[in-house]
Amino acid sequence: MYLFNERVVQRGLPPDLLELCTSVAQQLDDKYILDIWDMVRHMTSVPLVSTSTVPENRTSPDVQTAFVNQALRYLEKNYCQYLLGYISESQHQARLGGIPGIYPLVQAFLRIKVPQGMPGLEDAEVDGLPLWPMVYYCMRCGDLEGALQAFNRASQDVGEIRDFLQEYMHSDQNRLSPASETKIKLQYRRAVRHSPDPYKRIVFCILGNCDPSDSHSEVADKTDDYLWLKLSQVCLDRDLGATPDQTSLADLQRQLYQDYGEVHFNAQQNPMLYFKVLFMSAQFEPAIEFLWRMETLSSHAVHIAIVLYEMGLLNVPTSIAAQMLTKVSTDDEPLRRLNYARLVSLYAAKFQTTDPREALQYFYLLRKLTDSKGENLFAKCISELVTETREFEMLLGQVKEDGSRQPGAIDKFQDNTQRIIETVAKDTENKGLFEDAVKLYDLAENSEKVLELMNKLLSPLVASPSTMHSNRDRLHNLAISIAQRYTKQCLSGTRTTTDTFYLLLDLFTFFDIYYAKDIDRALTTIEKLKLVALTPESVDDRVAGFKQYKDEIRRSMPDVLIATMNILYTKYKTNRNKPSYSPRSMTPQRGMDVGKDSYLEYLRRQAKSLITFAGMLPYRMPGDINARLVQLEVLMN
Repeated sequence: MYLFNERVVQRGLPPDLLELCTSVAQQLDDKYILDIWDMVRHMTSVPLVSTSTVPENRTSPDVQTAFVNQALRYLEKNYCQYLLGYISESQHQARLGGIPGIYPLVQAFLRIKVPQGMPGLEDAEVDGLPLWPMVYYCMRCGDLEGALQAFNRASQDVGEIRDFLQEYMHSDQNRLSPASETKIKLQYRRAVRHSPDPYKRIVFCILGNCDPSDSHSEVADKTDDYLWLKLSQVCLDRDLGATPDQTSLADLQRQLYQDYGEVHFNAQQNPMLYFKVLFMSAQFEPAIEFLWRMETLSSHAVHIAIVLYEMGLLNVPTSIAAQMLTKVSTDDEPLRRLNYARLVSLYAAKFQTTDPREALQYFYLLRKLTDSKGENLFAKCISELVTETREFEMLLGQVKEDGSRQPGAIDKFQDNTQRIIETVAKDTENKGLFEDAVKLYDLAENSEKVLELMNKLLSPLVASPSTMHSNRDRLHNLAISIAQRYTKQCLSGTRTTTDTFYLLLDLFTFFDIYYAKDIDRALTTIEKLKLVALTPESVDDRVAGFKQYKDEIRRSMPDVLIATMNILYTKYKTNRNKPSYSPRSMTPQRGMDVGKDSYLEYLRRQAKSLITFAGMLPYRMPGDINARLVQLEVLMN
């Protein structure tokens, strides 16, 4: 996938994906796997119209004709290989010699397979071998010239069948004219049907499309033979497909997939055979879905789907939420749709935690698809990948100290990286993972969302004591680093969001000082923030200012009020208990008494202003807050 995607990203001519997959299969040195990819190579070599949809292409007469022809070529080629293997085991009896070609190959095969005097064979011979088996096996190997040669060299006159074969050979779709087909069918019904020679019957049925319901099991005793026979009898004229003595490709597909199905072909014990039956009958989607369910073959199912999708041959549903295999009412029966997005996603999920870079290569294949909300599926998959692996920096990059972004793995795809990161950030936020979303929005250079989410994260922790490695400590450090970088780069969000963020940082500072029992400095800090009223003259202004604050600040107000009142009470108690005389002379000083009383009264006025301010706030505070404020104020009187 890496080589293919790299060329796609570079806007160059993509490499032959089928060739790449086939070369990998060859390295496995597994005959069955090579057969799978050989099937794919044959069945994808068909003409397509780029302006047509996949269902339109798949059901067009030209493409269906190509499917049938390619399947026949594959089955015929394989049968030739089978004959060679069969002969090699009995070379002395076969007497093949060194003459090239299929005709001598079939002759050698018949010397072993169908010995002279086999019951039921007619007397006609060619070169000392039974004629009709010779004709059939030449046709089975795709050598119509060889079959004609056998007729020409026959020991007896074979009648019109030789002319029918010539016409069959030179027709566009290996079909006789209606007149010739009528003649051969008449001959079949009158005489040939009752012939004891099974090879003669099957030759007539292939050439004249006679009796398509007969499976000719005496000759076509293997599934490959049966499939070849039925494909040879397929009528690609839709008008004829409805008649009882004609079989369309759709009829054959229904018979194989719906009427017979997995049980008939013993698919669980012989998955390769069932896959071949479906794939060779151009039922790609059910074939891939079945192969996907076979654990040892599932990876090949995925890559076959990828090849077909990239070629425009895979029929996929409009919704990525559909089941793996579905039937759509607008499609011609028995066409199915395979959920390509689900297939690729499930496959990549098998290794996304151990090899996220490799998973990314497969997710990139989904870049042209969207979900129900119209969002790019590549971006959505990256979002899930990031959430699952938490490899933020490796996949998406990271923000360096100078504010620049270090590229991540997704940058090699040269897509709209910022849009992808924004999508991942949005998904992460929707899942409630705000801290992760902050880092992602920071990568996407969305400072407003960074500050907005930081405010949500900081607000509940403002009044908590600071401890090492706590959530508060970690988020506070993150906020400080963001503040320093944003200040240096002159970055900000909206005014309200930005002001809230920096005010929350100031409140963190206030509470840190408060918990450190630096009372004087804490009081100075809260006075500078102008958040609470500590004089009667400032009450109205502070109440009006409170209305402008966002909820993140308002929710902190009860703790701020209690902390401020505790500061005032602590200062009051400390100063009240101080002696009213000079430490050096140990004698009372009237001037100090006056100063002390005045200062204590000043603290009481601050406390009273604070309570008045708290009572005027348009905010429903916890029930015990006002009681605690009043209790502390009473202790100061």
